[in-house]
Amino acid sequence: MGDFWKVKKILKDKFDLIQINLGDLCNQTCTHCHVAASPKGQNNMTLLTANKILDKLLTLDIKTIEFTGGTPEMNDSFTTFLTKLSDAGRNIVVRTSLTVLEDPKYAHFLELYKLFNVKVIASLPSVFEDLTTKQRGFGVFDESITVLQKLNALGFAKGDLQLDLVYNPVGTYLPKPQNELQLEYKKILKEKYNIEFNSLATIVNMPIKRFKTDLKNHGLYDEYMDKLKSQYNVKTLDKVMCKRVLSINYEGKVFDCDFNMALDKPIIGYETTPFWEIDFDSFAPEISFDEHCYGCTVNSGSSCHGEVVETVESFDAKENAKEYYGEVLNSSEDLKTTACCTLDMIPKRVRDVLPYVAEEIQDKYYGCGSPIPHVLENQIVLDLGCGSGRDVYILSKLVGENGKVNGIDMTKNQIDVAIKHQKSQQKRFEHNKINTNFIHDTIENIDQHFLPDSLDIVTSNCVINLLEDKRAILKKIFTLLKNGGEFYFSDVYASRRLSSTVRQDKILHGECLGGALYVNDFLTFAKEAGFKEPRLVSSKPIDITDDEVKNLVGNTQFYSLTYRLWKLDDLDEKCEDYGQFAIYKGGIEECEREFELDSNHLFELNRAEHVCKNTAKMLSETRYKNYFEVIGDTKQHFGEFLGCATLATQERQKIESETNITSSGCC
Repeated sequence: MGDFWKVKKILKDKFDLIQINLGDLCNQTCTHCHVAASPKGQNNMTLLTANKILDKLLTLDIKTIEFTGGTPEMNDSFTTFLTKLSDAGRNIVVRTSLTVLEDPKYAHFLELYKLFNVKVIASLPSVFEDLTTKQRGFGVFDESITVLQKLNALGFAKGDLQLDLVYNPVGTYLPKPQNELQLEYKKILKEKYNIEFNSLATIVNMPIKRFKTDLKNHGLYDEYMDKLKSQYNVKTLDKVMCKRVLSINYEGKVFDCDFNMALDKPIIGYETTPFWEIDFDSFAPEISFDEHCYGCTVNSGSSCHGEVVETVESFDAKENAKEYYGEVLNSSEDLKTTACCTLDMIPKRVRDVLPYVAEEIQDKYYGCGSPIPHVLENQIVLDLGCGSGRDVYILSKLVGENGKVNGIDMTKNQIDVAIKHQKSQQKRFEHNKINTNFIHDTIENIDQHFLPDSLDIVTSNCVINLLEDKRAILKKIFTLLKNGGEFYFSDVYASRRLSSTVRQDKILHGECLGGALYVNDFLTFAKEAGFKEPRLVSSKPIDITDDEVKNLVGNTQFYSLTYRLWKLDDLDEKCEDYGQFAIYKGGIEECEREFELDSNHLFELNRAEHVCKNTAKMLSETRYKNYFEVIGDTKQHFGEFLGCATLATQERQKIESETNITSSGCC
């Protein structure tokens, strides 16, 4: 792909926002700062320059003036700007470090911001102390929280006083969708600190100045640029901030944006003309672009105010999976099917944990469901193909510090990400000890790491289809599980057996389609391994969004299915009737009124349901035994249990059929 700005010239529109950078003096030294600000900053606006800018501003019909730095509060001319612009009826926006307002010398600005109805925009890299400390230094997080609480007490984020936050990721990954991250910020800040704010802007870190140097020092600059270029979105060009923003530096020079200002790239044709000498009636310059501008045109775009558009050989299966997930995919956005679960399909107990999982872990997540069952406290779990550890960490929160969650994956860069966050995730979950363990190895070798009958639960998320010998893996899983344990997993299945051409296509295999089992073959393999009666939990058709992939698979249909396979002694191969009944007594999280064992067995609270022997054992000889009362024994057999489904399930299916609603989803 060629550089986008070389295709056509882009002119600055009639700008409606002026951003004034008062200099590089700041009370902090942040690793991501694109202007390299610090307490030693020497390039700062004088009162003489400020007055020239003010005089010109008051002749222009620009309603919103934004101040940044450095830290605006530390500049001697800042109070003059606030007073005169407020008297002139302009809207004032200030980007603050927050912590400067804890300094007694500058604390009076809190009251001034309220007096002048200033919109406050504050950088908060994370709602967790560890990441904020990494980016901004020790003590910054606690001080930031304190100032945010003071702003709330003054009425900010309530009524007309606006308080926005800004998020910048640290590292070579990009922000998750802005709305999604905003919900997480609001939830955690409210729950933990009783802090409210209006909106969150996610900003892609620009590969310039201090951040660029840091990337190069760690050998990550090329990787980061490749990611930006690979996710360039042409739709962002009509809305890039440089078309409607004019940036002024501490000397009065003009720039297309704050980032060009940091690189000393003035507006073309105005390199030596200060702001106060420009005739804006004939002002329509060409915008100056360079490689760093990919940071503003990636995915949904990025600006100082967040997103700008709405939120896209011989065959070796093992090596292809390693390459596809370790190198080809930068994030789940690169997938060519809808196999990955979206946030709205994930159960609430999982959604509630997700905000506490590091974004870098979530950025590298690939899966086709949410294979996380209920009642997990104190369980010993193994997650197959754990990748960067998203499900492992969710499970680690749900099992509690006295449980243990293991993850195994053959992709080293994924495992490295998972291991890197072990201590910080322990702290976020408020555990006294680390309860996770990550193994860099192939799934085929799980029996070299665990003893027979040692695991309560094995999970996997769209992984089994990537393995060549599925029969052998299912047998090993059965052996490692304790009696009463289960293999609970999501995977992709096909409506027919696939040809060798489809199975060995690298893209189809990487997208979890090439290795998809014909569902009847899977059921045969599971029973051979010892799982006598596989239970389907949920199903979801997979849409193929890439035309090339559609042509390769033809009329074959693919589905994301979640199954639970129980290891229980004396299960029947078919459902048999012994006159038993089961009553759900309640007590399972998120299942106050009803509990769904699988797609055919919904149990309403206190309602007795006629069940087969297998269902009775699944409820009375597993970790669910404390939540059910099973009535009857197996002394008298009444024949095959025909149409094995609870009455509650049948009633729900009837309602869904009559109303054209389906409850099946990947989770």
